[in-house]
Order: sequence, then structure tokens, then C-alpha cells
Amino acid sequence: MTKFKLLFNKDEETVWINDLAAQGWAMRSFFGGFYSFERCQPGEYIYQIDFADKFGHLSRDYRDFMEEMGVEIVCQWGFWVILRRPAQEGPFELYTDVESTMEHYRKIRTMFKVVTAFEIICFFVQMTAVFNGSVGILPAALIILALILVLMREISRINSILDELGQRQGQPAEDVGWRRRKPSLLLPVGMFLNAIALLISNIEIPGYDTVKHVLQVSAIVLMVVGIYRTAHRL
Repeated sequence: MTKFKLLFNKDEETVWINDLAAQGWAMRSFFGGFYSFERCQPGEYIYQIDFADKFGHLSRDYRDFMEEMGVEIVCQWGFWVILRRPAQEGPFELYTDVESTMEHYRKIRTMFKVVTAFEIICFFVQMTAVFNGSVGILPAALIILALILVLMREISRINSILDELGQRQGQPAEDVGWRRRKPSLLLPVGMFLNAIALLISNIEIPGYDTVKHVLQVSAIVLMVVGIYRTAHRL
């Protein structure tokens, strides 16, 4: 069985993979949003997702350590490493103390910040081209902006997790509201719909004008509501 799913939240992804394992579907591989599963005994495996120190590379020490722990490395995609262990061997947790958990999330947050900075640069380069007359790349710019907002949502979520973990260690909570201001998901969805509307605007097929207008109106409504919800959410 193959499923397509785009997830930026590794905790949500872990829950989803384990839910499928509980139903008798063991994950075997991942590539570009496509997850491959094979039949197994319901609840046979427990999955966890780790974050590697290097892009696309796992050290021999890491592999040996996982092998000693009876953990199978299912696959690696970029920095993400998907692991599993037979459920009969007991609970499977990678980080059991607060400090190591915080360090884990800090590394993930740093990666998301770097990717966000790169996407912001790409967005401004494309918008400069748009203002110089290359209007045809506007849909791509909107898609990049939608991706930036999704990444910002994940950074905000991780900030909240780190604040909560820090308070467990007696650290004072940082009184910075914007760190927890998570962009509404309606914003990137609206931008994506607007990009689709622009992409099909030049297609001369009966009925496409109606589809384009519906998409554009829906995009505007979603973005307006998204801006309102973002402005009033902490």
C-alpha cells in the first residue's frame, strides 16, 4: 500500500505511522511524500522519528547504537530518520529526559529556520522578477509564500514545546507573544488556491472561467479569515 501525505510536524507523523502499524500496516519506505506500507501483525511495531546530525548521512556510531538497542533503521530522508522496534520488546522512546528532548527540538527548529530563510530569499527573488514583468511566475511565488507560512507554523509550535519543557526545568517562560503566534492554516491554503487559479487562468476550456472565479473568491475569503485568526491568536 502506498499513501501520499505531506507532514511537517514530526510528532503528528509519528502518531499517524503508529496508528497504521496498529491496523496492520508497517511502513517500509518514504520518498517525496509517498509512504510505502506492507502488511504486518496489528501492533507488531512501534515507530519513532529521529533527527540526524548530517543531511542524508548516518554515522557508523549511530547505526551501531541503534543495532545494540534492537532498533531497525527503516529509512532516512534528508535529516529525518524513521526507526522501528518490535512492540513485544516494550515501550520505544528516543528521548526520556527533558534536556535531551529540548536539544532534539532545538535542532529541528534550527533546520526549519534555515529552510525558511532560504525560501524567503527565493520568494523575494521571484517577486522582483514579477515586478519586472515576469508575471507568469507569480503562482510559483505564492506557493513559496504558502510554504513559508507552513514552516513558520511549525517553528511556532516548536517554540511552544520548548517553552513548556523549559518551565519543567524551572526556567521562566519568555514573555514574547510573537513566538507563539502561529499563522492560521487558512492563509497558506488560500494562497495555494489563488496560485491554482492563476495557473489555469490562461486555459481556454468551457467552464474554466467559473472554476477560476470560484477558486479566487475562496482564496480571498480564506486569506481574510486567516489574517483575522492569526492576528487574534497567541
